[in-house]
Amino acid sequence: MLYRKELLGDASPLSLKYTSSMEDDKLIACEVLEVMEAYVEELKDLRAVPEDSANRILRELENLIAEPGKLFHIEAEDVHEAIEIYLKEKLGGEAGYVGLGRSRNDHVAAALRLKTSRLLLKLLRSIAGFRRVLLSRASMSVNVLIPLYTHSQPAQLSTLAHYLLYLDEMLSDYSSLLVKTLDTTARSPLGCGPAAGVMTPLDRARMASKLFGGRIVSNCLYASGGREFSLNVLALVSSLLVSLSRVAGDFILFSLPHIGYFKLPASHLATSSIMPHKVNPVTMEIVRAKAGSVLGRFISIASIVKGLPSGYSLDLQEANKPVVEALIEAIETLEVLRDAIENIEVNAGAVERDIRIYPLLASDIAELIALEAGKPFREAHAELAKLVKEAENTEKLYSEIREAYNISLDPKNTVKRPVTGSPSPENVKSHIEKALKNIEEFEVELSTYSFLEKSRC
Repeated sequence: MLYRKELLGDASPLSLKYTSSMEDDKLIACEVLEVMEAYVEELKDLRAVPEDSANRILRELENLIAEPGKLFHIEAEDVHEAIEIYLKEKLGGEAGYVGLGRSRNDHVAAALRLKTSRLLLKLLRSIAGFRRVLLSRASMSVNVLIPLYTHSQPAQLSTLAHYLLYLDEMLSDYSSLLVKTLDTTARSPLGCGPAAGVMTPLDRARMASKLFGGRIVSNCLYASGGREFSLNVLALVSSLLVSLSRVAGDFILFSLPHIGYFKLPASHLATSSIMPHKVNPVTMEIVRAKAGSVLGRFISIASIVKGLPSGYSLDLQEANKPVVEALIEAIETLEVLRDAIENIEVNAGAVERDIRIYPLLASDIAELIALEAGKPFREAHAELAKLVKEAENTEKLYSEIREAYNISLDPKNTVKRPVTGSPSPENVKSHIEKALKNIEEFEVELSTYSFLEKSRC
């Protein structure tokens, strides 16, 4: 191999196959090439290599950016070595200029940070678009009643708008955390060499201006050998998907035939291979599974990094693929849930049925009895619990409550609870108005990272 030949000779096929990252490097190949291009331009600007040689190298890198697949027919330890082998085949000895002041350690860190940052920005834009869908659907669902559950039991009456705004606020929180992580990830390690810098007088900020908006990781040991950015990104992304898996679980529960509040779009369902009556909520089941696989990738990276001494070790090579794959799966998951929410139907008949069957208004009634009669809540709670126990059905229960307490039991009025965050139309409209402004401000903040979107990959 190119790097080891003079010191160790050729690698055995067994060890090369075992240690090579060529297959995984396909995920970041274009970013590796962009990083190399920025580096060669810096060498050219420094006049550290002949201008004609630098221009020929840059032309070949341009060709590779257009067709990075050419690299993966080369037998090499990794894509970085493959690039040098390719350049040597094309340009001969002058290809060796690219090795000046260059380490694979800072170059792979730069490529991985660049790829991660681009995917993270795409994820954040997806979240913002998803939130707009939630708010649009919520504005049309202010009076669409649905039961909410606690302990997997019918608990309290709410609205679809209120449910969707729970999801919106959750995504807003994740957005705030993820954009801070983007700020720390979208920084350039390029020029830091193996661990403590190099003798070539590289202008790190100038190189960073080409890919990272001029932002750098300051300390070279942290820049070349640190993977905290991967851990931070995946800690949040795996948490996000765990939260979204609960929403998928709601959709599965509420679309069960014997509950039936939601009807998932046909595009999110599949049939059984043997049972002709079955329709299965397959996309929601995969959302739950993806949460587990992304969480597993976070554990994988944490397990690789744990216990490593500071600085680069080849162990970190195994931490490249999980972060890229996890971000791709997170983006796809958001797209699937967004489509489901845009097209999901509420079965008003099923909701009305369960309002009649289950005493979903009981907690509201107990509070009203206590407030209007001026009696201790526990006394009102006990009275109502006794009525619930003795009533033959919910219709009979509500009839007895009307007679005993003269309380209005209109479900649409019951959800108009006076506290902030309730399903009352005023609260819902206020949330939507504030959330839309929040999204606009957030999208302006994301526009400051537009330098990441100049990719030719």
